[in-house]
Amino acid sequence: MPDTNNTGALRTWLRRCPAIERARAFGVDYLAENGSYSLDATPTALKYRENILGEHVLKATQEQNYVFASREPYGDEFQQNLDNLGVMQDVAAWIIDRNNARDYPAWEGGEVTAIVPTLSGYPMALGSAFARYQIQIKVIYRVA
Repeated sequence: MPDTNNTGALRTWLRRCPAIERARAFGVDYLAENGSYSLDATPTALKYRENILGEHVLKATQEQNYVFASREPYGDEFQQNLDNLGVMQDVAAWIIDRNNARDYPAWEGGEVTAIVPTLSGYPMALGSAFARYQIQIKVIYRVA
């Protein structure tokens, strides 16, 4: 079994983003206590084509969707809420910059051709003192 998989490779890649604090916990499919991050895999349909024998085979280009999330202080203090959204905006801008530079993580079973944010940052789950902020990310890759 490999030390990491594609989700782990993407998490490690995201850790390089200057807007993501290194001292914070950064889970996978789990957002821990307040002040943590998570990279969550979300359902993504596989793409198939029919070959000349009538068999369904994977298309050469596939996609995988993820959500990058953080749990942040939240409330009626508008500056805190603006700062939270600013971090999500900075993460999205960094992803776009790395995409334009074609700087991608290694991808098991293929090669990444693009990583793009598909939804801007927003507060998804609101509590009385903390909220889950998130952006959606799409990884496009060619199957090896």
